[in-house]
Amino acid sequence: MAAKEPSRPLYEVFLERVIRIEAVQCHREAVTDETAQFLFFTAGYRPGEFNGFQWSLDAPREDFLGGPIGFVMTPVSVPMKPAWDAAVAAFKEFIKALANGELIANGAYPATGVRRDLDRAEWTRTELILDVRNGDLIERYIEHVRRSSNSDLIEGRSIQHVRWSSITLQAAIQEQKPGRIDWDDWWEREIARRQQGLLPNKKDYLREAGPLIEKRYGVTAPPTELRRMKAALYRGDPERPKRPKRKQPKLKG
Repeated sequence: MAAKEPSRPLYEVFLERVIRIEAVQCHREAVTDETAQFLFFTAGYRPGEFNGFQWSLDAPREDFLGGPIGFVMTPVSVPMKPAWDAAVAAFKEFIKALANGELIANGAYPATGVRRDLDRAEWTRTELILDVRNGDLIERYIEHVRRSSNSDLIEGRSIQHVRWSSITLQAAIQEQKPGRIDWDDWWEREIARRQQGLLPNKKDYLREAGPLIEKRYGVTAPPTELRRMKAALYRGDPERPKRPKRKQPKLKG
């Protein structure tokens, strides 16, 4: 069974993985609207939305959520679009991490208030909305109703049903053999952080990585191997560096 790290509010992890990443934040200065800048780049509020904290799992790019009849969405501005596109891509990866078990969600069942871990399949259902601010997983469906008893006109209204509330997240860690560092596992973890712009400043890497490795694997990282890993990460290498083979001494004869 996989071990778990301490749980964190879903909103905190969402901001870390989707909004506070270099691919999004590098476009912040181009957006001159201070209100829009704060709402999106700080709070993760979708641009032009009626309820911007609700993100669709099926189509996060679409403007559709919760607006009243006749409500017209404001298109994403040209300066905002690159940041928005990057956030949408990161959000899809965020949901993928929940569906494949990299992140373990725990939520309260509204009818009883009892908390339990969510099955991975919950994240693969259709017509789901994630209220990132409140940590609620919501199911949406259209209810068709007749305007009056003697009318043939049918109208639809959007109904939202909270499946799970107050969700917290934990990162699943595969159990490791004590005293052994799985460098392939560590490399994949650091590559993911590099892609999301979450690596620390280069000069701080060794100081921060050492304690994390010791906590994760129960053993102190060899300085030479860690420096080799650091160099490859900050060079942008796509593959983990391998330890150079020792030269065999030449035989005299």
